[in-house]
Amino acid sequence: MKLSLITFFSLLMGIYNPPTNLQGTYGWHGKSDKEPFTLVQIHYTSQNAILFYFEKGLGEPSYNSGVLYGKLTLNKKTGNYEYLSVEGGDCKLEFVKSNNKVIIKTILGDCGFGGGVGADGVYPLTDPKNPAYCTTRTGKKVYFDKTPPGKFRED
Repeated sequence: MKLSLITFFSLLMGIYNPPTNLQGTYGWHGKSDKEPFTLVQIHYTSQNAILFYFEKGLGEPSYNSGVLYGKLTLNKKTGNYEYLSVEGGDCKLEFVKSNNKVIIKTILGDCGFGGGVGADGVYPLTDPKNPAYCTTRTGKKVYFDKTPPGKFRED
């Protein structure tokens, strides 16, 4: 009995794949400031939290853009990471790592930033290093290890 349990758990451990590391910088940028762009930075903190900064701009003619800063948690059922708005919204996003890209999908609520800007998309990896900070639209450096989501400000 003991040997069969050990064998079972050994087989189970061999089948289970732990979640893929998401850390890094993802996105793309047009050739000029008039073109659409995205930036996704995912940081693993020293306290084992996973924070992210997401910025997207639609380019001309509207130049609408949006920003989101938050914390990711592991969904143990799906094995994917999720963001759930804690600021009273009903936004829930799913982050899935696939090869050298991250796929973001809205799975609940309205996660738009207004003006037709949303997070859904496929974003290629541009740098695998754990980013220490993000630079906001106003040029401010925000250090992930020093800034919990509730304290994030762009100005």
